[in-house]
Amino acid sequence: MSSSSKQKTIDALRKGYTPVELSPKANLTNSYKNLFKPLVNRKDFNTFFELFETDDVILRAWSFLGIHHVLEENSVYQEDRIEKIQDIILKVLKDERDITYYGGSAELRTTLREHHVRRVCELDPKLNLKPALEYCSRFEKMNDSVVSDLIENIISKSADENIESLILRIASNTSVRDFHLKNQMVKSFENLSDKREVKNLSEITTLFKTYLKQIKENKITDQDFLKSVKSLQETIFRVGAILGLAIEEETLEFINSLKYPYSSLDLVAKRYENNEKFVSTILTKLKETKNPNFIAEILKAILVLKDKIDNWKEIIIENVKEFHIVDGFLIEDMQESNLINPKLILDMFNEGGQWSLEFIREFFDENSNLLEEWSEVKREFVKILEMPVEETNKMLLDKKEMIFKLIIDLQEKNLINYCLNNFKSFKDNKLKKLAVFPILKFGEDKILKELKEEMKKDADMAKFVLNFIDSLNRNEWKFFY
Repeated sequence: MSSSSKQKTIDALRKGYTPVELSPKANLTNSYKNLFKPLVNRKDFNTFFELFETDDVILRAWSFLGIHHVLEENSVYQEDRIEKIQDIILKVLKDERDITYYGGSAELRTTLREHHVRRVCELDPKLNLKPALEYCSRFEKMNDSVVSDLIENIISKSADENIESLILRIASNTSVRDFHLKNQMVKSFENLSDKREVKNLSEITTLFKTYLKQIKENKITDQDFLKSVKSLQETIFRVGAILGLAIEEETLEFINSLKYPYSSLDLVAKRYENNEKFVSTILTKLKETKNPNFIAEILKAILVLKDKIDNWKEIIIENVKEFHIVDGFLIEDMQESNLINPKLILDMFNEGGQWSLEFIREFFDENSNLLEEWSEVKREFVKILEMPVEETNKMLLDKKEMIFKLIIDLQEKNLINYCLNNFKSFKDNKLKKLAVFPILKFGEDKILKELKEEMKKDADMAKFVLNFIDSLNRNEWKFFY
């Protein structure tokens, strides 16, 4: 690019900034499409570096956006550029100047550092760890969400020996009501535990207890704050269980007060499986609630605690049936505990209720090999596929629908020969599509020829199939059912 054309580009970009191609202002859309995007396509680091060095906040916004786009598509980093990019990252993090831009139709106002911190976090650790560490090391206490974002998403995911003390120092100096930032700090200790052994368990325990005490002392009524408080509490007890912290009393109090689904309940149960009071509390919670989603989480915990509960099998099966629970993770845990067998599946299939059919489909989607191994179940499926279509028999139609969905999910070619006769008999368009899609998608030549012969005989059928194929082509053969 010549010096004159480069200056024209700089002058045009200086007039306004947008991180998205479609802007309500025509000049910004034009700048993005005709000036910024070509620089990205050319991977023109040098021009982006020059834009950054102008020290103009608008040009710096464009510059770092461009560098981020180029780096997204390029995983090979030249050594001579790494140091330059790290210097730019550090300067972006320190740049507190305001920037106004359009993100879609809305005009937004923020600082350059806040605007680009997410992009900083998305970069390779080879690029962002050093500047993030240098930046955060300056702080004795939590400054704002930029610092917490860097700690949670970059620094805590490093195995560096000095990381733990840095996180602990900053996490211990957060504002009392900054519950979201506290939550990020707690998650950072979880990230750290994935990388190496966490050593300062006593100090972290004290920190978590302090956070919980601050929640109690600040009687929160504001709904936004309540959401942050709830999230913080949930994270503390999950991470406390992972790290094995001495917060048993607080955990039991939290579990005892639970009135909603808590997705980490089974993880917490692993930490307290030998605690009789915890086991008793879990069983009490099960009796108290009628919320199927909460019950599903409690049942996952009971499967963890099963060695301490004599009638755990009956408890799981009865509650799954009574509350019509279809939960993929629970089904997986039930299978690992050998609770699901052909008899249970056949009982559910014979019931023919909507929830039980969904349960069966969810189970076989995750255990596709068992459809062949459990011959008695497959025979029952074939029996239903062979039965004549009765439009007034809703249970029969529901069973056929579930089986066709399974055929599609698992690409079950051994059952595809039953598709054509059902397709010809169905009157409902949804069922017709479910029956013909496997033939079109993965049917072998023989059944495809049979379909074509039927289409020659029936003009309405031919029109339906051709229209369906046209729809599939428009959606890149993604069939939503």
